[in-house]
Amino acid sequence: MDFKIHEFKSKTLIEVVLKQNQLEGPIPISLIDHQLLNRLEVHIPSIIGDLVGFRTLNLSHNRLEGHIPASLHQLSVLESLDLSSNKISGEIPQQLASLTSLEVLNFSNNHLV
Repeated sequence: MDFKIHEFKSKTLIEVVLKQNQLEGPIPISLIDHQLLNRLEVHIPSIIGDLVGFRTLNLSHNRLEGHIPASLHQLSVLESLDLSSNKISGEIPQQLASLTSLEVLNFSNNHLV
């Protein structure tokens, strides 16, 4: 079964939570007004750092693979980052230490070293 998010518009979006689902295919551009988060079932694109207004980013319980992009350090107002229960591998980027507003950080149940 193919689960998809349908189009919608929001001018004031500051949080996207896409946890605990089986999403497949691209996330609609209208969801975030950026061409950034498409093909999330494969990896987290490095241009995710362009979402500078996000306070919460929750991509837990999906099928994400690959590495955590260092560009996440550009999300300077980010308060909560949850990438748990995916298939992410590699190291946690040192650049994430610059996220001084971060209160919640969850990378559990991945393949990090």
